[in-house]
Amino acid sequence: MGATWEAWKARMETLPEDRCSLEKWLFLQVAGVLFAGKAGELLTLGVGPCRWELRRQIDRAQALAHAWGCSFAELTREECCARVVIYASAAVRKALSETPPWVFEKIGYAGDLDGEAFLAEVGRRWQQSGRIPHEVGLALGYPVKDVLGFMGLVSLPGAGGCGWRIFGDPGPSLRRSRRYALARERAVAFLGDAGRKTTERAFRPAPSMVRVAT
Repeated sequence: MGATWEAWKARMETLPEDRCSLEKWLFLQVAGVLFAGKAGELLTLGVGPCRWELRRQIDRAQALAHAWGCSFAELTREECCARVVIYASAAVRKALSETPPWVFEKIGYAGDLDGEAFLAEVGRRWQQSGRIPHEVGLALGYPVKDVLGFMGLVSLPGAGGCGWRIFGDPGPSLRRSRRYALARERAVAFLGDAGRKTTERAFRPAPSMVRVAT
C-alpha cells in the first residue's frame, strides 16, 4: 500500500479505541474511492460503535478525507446521525460531464455543476423532501446509464444488480463493481485481523440505489 498507509496503520496502534475503530471503518468504506477510481462513498455517521458525539465524528471524517486527498460533503444531519459523502472531485466532475445536459435540465439542476455544487444541491433536496435524491448515484461511482435507468429517465431494461441496480448492458457495471469489491478486499487484507473485525462492527451502511428502490 505504500509508506503513507503503513505509517497510518502503525499510528492506529497508539490511538484510543473509539478513534481507531472509526478511522479503520472509514478506510474500509472508502477503499473504492482511494484505490479503485470510485467517484464517492455515501456514509451514515453516528450509528456505529464509536461513542464520540456526532459533531466530533463528522469533524474527524472530514479531516481524514482531506488527509487522504479526497473531498467531503455533509448532505443531511439529524439528531443522532448524519449522511456524508467522501469523494474524489475529479471523478465526480467526470461523471457529471458524461451525463447528458438534458438530464440536469429535466430534474431542475443548473448546468456546468462541479462536485461541490452538485452535492450541495443534492443535500438541500434531501433535507427538504426527507427522501434521498437518486441522482446522488452520479457522485457515487455508479455508471451513468444505471443511474438514469433507475430514475426512469432512459428506457433501458433492468439487468440485475451488483451492489446497485443495473440497466442495459451489464458488462461495464459488473466490471466496475468487481473493481470496487477488490479494493475493499485489499483494504481488509491490509488491516489484517483488525480489518476483518471492523467489517463485523455494527455501523449502518448508507442507503444505495438497491435499498432505496425497495
